[in-house]
Amino acid sequence: MTAKRRTFRRGVVMAGLGALAAAALPGTAGAGEATVQARYSATLAGFPVGSGSLDFAIDDGGSYRASVDARISGLATVVANRTASASASGRAQGDGIASRGYSLAIDGGSWPNHVDMGFSGGTVTQVSATELRFPGWDRRVPLKPEHKRGVIDPLAAFVIAVPPGKDAMNPSNCNHTARVFDGRVRYDLRMVYGSRMEVQGREGYSGPALVCAVNYRPIAGYRPLSPQEEKFERNLEFSIWFVPAGGSNVMIPYKVVVGTPVGLLQVYAHQFDVKGLRTAEAPTEPATTGSVRKKRRAALRAEAGADRTQ
Repeated sequence: MTAKRRTFRRGVVMAGLGALAAAALPGTAGAGEATVQARYSATLAGFPVGSGSLDFAIDDGGSYRASVDARISGLATVVANRTASASASGRAQGDGIASRGYSLAIDGGSWPNHVDMGFSGGTVTQVSATELRFPGWDRRVPLKPEHKRGVIDPLAAFVIAVPPGKDAMNPSNCNHTARVFDGRVRYDLRMVYGSRMEVQGREGYSGPALVCAVNYRPIAGYRPLSPQEEKFERNLEFSIWFVPAGGSNVMIPYKVVVGTPVGLLQVYAHQFDVKGLRTAEAPTEPATTGSVRKKRRAALRAEAGADRTQ
């Protein structure tokens, strides 16, 4: 596997664990504040490879804070035994997210990775990042000052702001491009509406999820791809299942699915509890991904039968 692909995979895994992982927030939510308590697991081709935790809190003014812990586990520790922690703060305003601060620490293995950034008005005002020396790293596409303007941090890319009065499940909430700077690489995550699914959590949230299909596009700071890598990245399967964070004006991931050369990487919530503000109501007939597919096949069979009788 090439250095570029390793770098992208690690970023996706850690960002996915960060956005989907959950942790117990101490105490109860304060007045005018919503908190999410959740725990996530990650599987690759059906095998357990990691787990993570996230503390997420947002007040009624849209200011939020998040802290993440993630760990590789299972068979994946044979290849890499790494831990990650990250924190971010920002504000959800209208249909956009504005970053304020971000920090990342990935330890274990040959390349520790530490990043600290500050933001103001969409511009990176301060950045400190460990120097990495992957093969081909010296051939990166140059990073210019303009690549640090009009951007958000990697965790903020996994938060969707919903304007007041707008239905959280409106398909248009998916349709946007997150302009991300991670401390070294400037990239876009272009999201489009995929579908609406129903989830039935064993602990915590049960209800609708907005599934957004995601396209990753590197802009600067990355090593140019070979034709084979470009083809792979173009056809990469990448989707995020967003659910409401209680009665707040944001949505956060319940599940992330990323295609890899060895199978699907899936990061999913097995615990997802909300405190404070107004929690989302569960549907009267919750369905799983499998049951939705069965209903779709049954509808197609019924339609085919009706055509034969005409």
